[in-house]
Amino acid sequence: MICINCGQSTQSLYVTYSSDHIKLTDCAKCGEVVDCYVEFDNILLFIDLLLLKREAYKHLVFNSLETELSKFEKNKEDKGSSSIAQRLRSWCSRNDRLNRLWIIILAFEIYLTWVLEEQRSHFLKTSLQDTSWTCMEDVLQKTSLEQYSFFSFYCFMDLMLFRYFTERLLLSHLQWGKEYKYAGDIISYTILLSYGAKIFPVLMLIWPYDSAASTFIIKGVANLYIIEALRMVTNKSYSHIFTLFVAVCILKSICIKALICLLVSGFNIGVSIELMKRDYQAASHKISSLLLSQ
Repeated sequence: MICINCGQSTQSLYVTYSSDHIKLTDCAKCGEVVDCYVEFDNILLFIDLLLLKREAYKHLVFNSLETELSKFEKNKEDKGSSSIAQRLRSWCSRNDRLNRLWIIILAFEIYLTWVLEEQRSHFLKTSLQDTSWTCMEDVLQKTSLEQYSFFSFYCFMDLMLFRYFTERLLLSHLQWGKEYKYAGDIISYTILLSYGAKIFPVLMLIWPYDSAASTFIIKGVANLYIIEALRMVTNKSYSHIFTLFVAVCILKSICIKALICLLVSGFNIGVSIELMKRDYQAASHKISSLLLSQ
């Protein structure tokens, strides 16, 4: 646990007295209250998260998360004597809060990705007269159940790869988090909280503002949320976080494209390579057409 103002480590956030009264701990370094959000209502905390308040993020990803995870560390059984089912049950219990939030984000992401891909395909065919055929066009010709299964897999891998590459680069390349016991969980929770901005396009499906320009703007804002959240939590410079974000997006895109082509081709490596070439040629053609139209 840390002071959300200066980052100084602390043993406790508050002291409990009789009749459930508590006294918030003062930081030995800066003299401020270590974590004032202990007494905040969840609605106020949520508003501060939307406003990208550094203290709100630090309260959740450092103090609140550590308090939650430490409960399971105290009663942890010997891993050598536990079965796979017991380990899985223990993992689910330990990460219950994170897992539930991931499922909510994933459910929104599946729906939004499905809708936006259909809109994009229709826009390319009607407005740009683009007749090129891609892997996504193959998917959109399948049954609804097959499409839902595909987009579920697609969004799940997209989230997991983004989390994995971000965590690996931060911990290994940027050497962040050596002083924190739950460094991996901190990164995962930070990504999860900031990823919530990606569900903002749901509002565009309610009100008639679902143009390509508004979609692009909202996606850009969501990406800025992720960059700013990672910067606030890690205290790295904008240049480091932006470079990391670009690298993660490139790595993730390459892996996702390969997985999509493998899935569409029925895991035929030769066919999947041809599909990837076709997709990249189609993308190059679209970019050239847009540049020439300008």
